[in-house]
Amino acid sequence: MDMTRIRDHMVEHQLTRRGIGDRSVIEAMRTVAREKFVAPGFEDFAYEDAPLSIGEGQTISQPFIVALMLEKAGLKAGDKVLEVGTGSGYASALMSRIARQVYSIERHERLALQARDRFETLGYRNIEVRVGDGSKGWPEAAPFDAIVVSAAAPEVPSALKEQLNLGGRLIIPVGRGQEQRLKRVTRTGPAAFEEDDLGGVVFVPLIGEDAWTAAHPMYTATESSPGTFAAGPGSQPMETTDKLRALPEGVIDHTEFQQRFWAVQRLSWIIFTLLLATCLLGLLGRGGLFSRQTLMLSDGSVDFPVISRWNAPEDMTVNFLASSEDRVFTIDAAFLQTFSVQGIDPPQKATFAREGRIGYVFPADPAGPTQIVFRLQTQQPGARRATVGLGEEVRTQSTFIFP
Repeated sequence: MDMTRIRDHMVEHQLTRRGIGDRSVIEAMRTVAREKFVAPGFEDFAYEDAPLSIGEGQTISQPFIVALMLEKAGLKAGDKVLEVGTGSGYASALMSRIARQVYSIERHERLALQARDRFETLGYRNIEVRVGDGSKGWPEAAPFDAIVVSAAAPEVPSALKEQLNLGGRLIIPVGRGQEQRLKRVTRTGPAAFEEDDLGGVVFVPLIGEDAWTAAHPMYTATESSPGTFAAGPGSQPMETTDKLRALPEGVIDHTEFQQRFWAVQRLSWIIFTLLLATCLLGLLGRGGLFSRQTLMLSDGSVDFPVISRWNAPEDMTVNFLASSEDRVFTIDAAFLQTFSVQGIDPPQKATFAREGRIGYVFPADPAGPTQIVFRLQTQQPGARRATVGLGEEVRTQSTFIFP
C-alpha cells in the first residue's frame, strides 16, 4: 500500500479542502508518517478522518483536529513548544518538524515510553518526553512560545498560562462531555491574556491537580504513583496518576465502546482474510483446501469442483460401488452448458435424458468398485448450481467459477 499517496490524499481532502492553510502545518502533515504512530495492525486506518484508540483509554486525534490545533497555535521555526498529552507522539512529531524544540508530558508511563522509542527509531531528535501531571506544565523548561493540550480541562489551568512567553499561544479544550470548546489563550502582558473560542470538540479528560481531580468532581483519581521515566537533559520525574475510579453519572466514558468497536473490527478483518485465503486456495491450487467437495450417495460418491477457473481443465470423479447391474450417473443438462464434458475415462456404455438431466450408463462390475473421471472444461464465470445423481438418488451442488 502506497502510504505516501494516501497521506497526500488525506492532506488534500481532509485538511486543505476544510480550510487548513498554514504551509508549515501542511508540509509537516505530508512528512510525518501517521501509520508509524498507530497500534500494530491498524496502519491501514491511519489516514481515516477519525480518532483511533492507542490504549490506556486514550486516542490519537483525527488528522483534521491535530492540524487545526497546530495552525491555531501559530507555530514558527524558532519556537519552543510544550505538548500536554503525548499519547502516541504523533502531534509532538508534527510540531518537531516546525518548531525548534518540543517538550511533551504524558500521564501514562507506557504511552510515554512507547512515544520515546518511536522518536528514537524515526529520528526525531528535538523532542523531550517526561511522565508527569500535564496540568502543571513543565516549569523547568518554561517559558514556551506555544502550548498545545490534547485533553480537556474543566478550565484553563493557571500554571499553563503562567508558562507562556509574552505573545505565546495556548490551545486547550475546555469543558465536559459533548460541551467542550477549543480555546486559544494568548498572553498579551505580564498578567494579561486574550481568549478566543475556536469551536466545539470532544477530547479525553485532562487528569491532574489543576484539572479533573478530587477538587473537580467530574473525575476522581486513585492514589498516585511516582513517574519513573524522564528523557532528555534537564528532565525531572513528576508524579502521575495511573488509574481512575468509576465515572460519576452523566459522564461519558468511551473506553468500553472503543474496546468493543476494535474487537468487532479485528474479527471482521480476520473473517475477510479467511474468506480471501479460501478463494486463493481454490484459484491457485484447483485442489486446495476448499476447492472441492465429495458427495456421498448410497451407490457411491462424486468428487465435485466447488471453486474453479474459467477456461481451465477440471476433473469430476465418480466412484461406483461393486454392482451386478449397470450403473447410472446423471447431471443437469444446463450445467453442462457451463462445464462441457471433454472426455470420460473409462467411456460410458450409453447416454440418455431424464427430467432435464443427462444420464451416463456404465457397465456393471460385480468384482469391485469402479472409478470414472469426467474431464470438464469451464466456459462461463460465475456461480452455477447442478443436480447430480447416482442411480435414483440425487444431490444439488454449487460451483463458483472465477474469471
